[in-house]
Amino acid sequence: MKIRFLIPLAFVFCCLLSACQQTTDSNAQPSLAVVDMARVMRESEPGKAGVKFLEGMQAEMQQKLDAVQAKLEKNPKDEAAQQELQQLYMASQQRIQMEQQNVANRLYDMMQRVLNAYREQQNYTVIIAADVAAAYSPSVDVTSAVIAEVNKQKMSFTPLPEPAATPAPATADPLQDAPAPAEAPQKASEEVTGEAPASK
Repeated sequence: MKIRFLIPLAFVFCCLLSACQQTTDSNAQPSLAVVDMARVMRESEPGKAGVKFLEGMQAEMQQKLDAVQAKLEKNPKDEAAQQELQQLYMASQQRIQMEQQNVANRLYDMMQRVLNAYREQQNYTVIIAADVAAAYSPSVDVTSAVIAEVNKQKMSFTPLPEPAATPAPATADPLQDAPAPAEAPQKASEEVTGEAPASK
């Protein structure tokens, strides 16, 4: 059965659905705004760039898996290919999760800065995410304005550095660890001294 390498890209959206809530004056009437962070991710240029980058990484990893699977289809009993497929699949899963987390963190940090700056510029007391608001008037929805501000941010995404390879354990030197040869048994005293035994 062919293995498909599929990681839901909705993971990135879930990481970004957060609210920016700050109060500047407890005595003043709070002014509220609502932003749809999922829409910001879908429609903003940095969000699209992040998703496109992850999709490209996923496609590249799938191609590597397909190549190994093709070898197994020709020779299903190839144990080396079976082991290679298993290791490659696990490594690909870990790698794409790391890449997703990195993209989500970078987008979150950037959008948080944009939201804080926009809130201060517009004198809002609180900006909350639309998914946590029970009900709100469309007049307080600032999603389109936030998307315009996010689009001013230029972001590019590159793969994370490859993890350093673990050095193989040093192999023992068979000559060094070989036991020392046993000493030859001591010859008889007459052979050492060359004297003949005394006659009776």
